[in-house]
Amino acid sequence: MSPEPVILYQGPRLRIRQFHSRDAQALFTMHRDPRVRAHLADDAPLDEPRVAHRFIAHMQLFYLQYPGTGIWCAERAQPPDSDTIADALRAHAEGDIDAVLLAKLVQPRWVFCGWFSLVHLEEDPQILEIGARLAPQAWDGTLALDGGEWLLQHAFGALLQTHVLGHCAPTNRSAAHCLQVLGFGCQGMATYNGTQARRYRLDQAQWQAWHTQSRRQRQRAVLSVSPA
Repeated sequence: MSPEPVILYQGPRLRIRQFHSRDAQALFTMHRDPRVRAHLADDAPLDEPRVAHRFIAHMQLFYLQYPGTGIWCAERAQPPDSDTIADALRAHAEGDIDAVLLAKLVQPRWVFCGWFSLVHLEEDPQILEIGARLAPQAWDGTLALDGGEWLLQHAFGALLQTHVLGHCAPTNRSAAHCLQVLGFGCQGMATYNGTQARRYRLDQAQWQAWHTQSRRQRQRAVLSVSPA
């Protein structure tokens, strides 16, 4: 039996952990969604079960070979429905369950929602790039920003990077907006995984200054200027 995966980050809405073999079905199911495939910058057939299993096995080795970097499983918090919470509170009030069991019953369930990545750039292994690939169910809200902020804290903190890159398809406005809110500046077009992508860069000093502002202030600042 495979050991339980290491959790790298857990917030109120998002959890980031190492991939486990049991994630394969959710992984290839996500890649079968045409909305996801429309924005891919690579052609890896992760919509095939055998490829998804092989990908996870490779990542488990990658975690050991390159500590601190990798592609990690993302999970979103899914609170129990209101009926479940009401039943649990009623049972606790009537003395049928104790406080420990009550806490377990009302806590959110963690549901697969894609991945976040921090890996070495293929063309220059000294440089790290951040990335994310989320299922459509996680496109609304702030999960991409939650994960991106943790990736940057990790890159500039534990990994002592001076700058980090990010890439997205030219048509992917949501990804471009997310990178800008995180503090990245557009560097123009660049060859990426055999195709053309928009490249973004964030220096450590800029990140430190930018993140003294609240997320809402950063979002307003990005919206106030023309898109890159």
